[in-house]
Amino acid sequence: MYERRIYGVALRLSENQDDAADLTQEAFLRAFRGWKNFRKESQAYTWLYRILVNLNKDRIGREARKREKETMSLSDDSAESAKALFDTGPTPDQSAETGEIRGMLMRAIRDLQPGYRECIVLKDIEGLSYEQIAEVMGITVEAVRSRLARARQQLRQTLAPHLKA
Repeated sequence: MYERRIYGVALRLSENQDDAADLTQEAFLRAFRGWKNFRKESQAYTWLYRILVNLNKDRIGREARKREKETMSLSDDSAESAKALFDTGPTPDQSAETGEIRGMLMRAIRDLQPGYRECIVLKDIEGLSYEQIAEVMGITVEAVRSRLARARQQLRQTLAPHLKA
């Protein structure tokens, strides 16, 4: 009943058909296993969607940790030499600066209070609409807009001293 809708969301989140299929399958499997715990306070689709969003967050975290480990494993001289020959990407200074900025942003998001953090992640990272966020979080659209405005203001205040204008 919801398979196409959930797959479509998974595809938008992962931007990869294989990952979307895996996320969809795992979301339905977890929903099946946890059906007895579903309180029916929201629609089944909203509950299933929430499972999917959480699975996607887990996937993103796993991929980030994997990339970090792969980067660390390239520390021997031969790997560095090979990488230097074929790398046409940003310079080491640019990569370091981008990594620092990304790290500052992720720490700033992590330090937000949970309601603000969830709104930022769902809207700005996951790309959900205000209405979808309100449904997932069980709050009004106005509350979503308010939390996003406050969260973004806190992020600006936290990051402004570290970023060039």
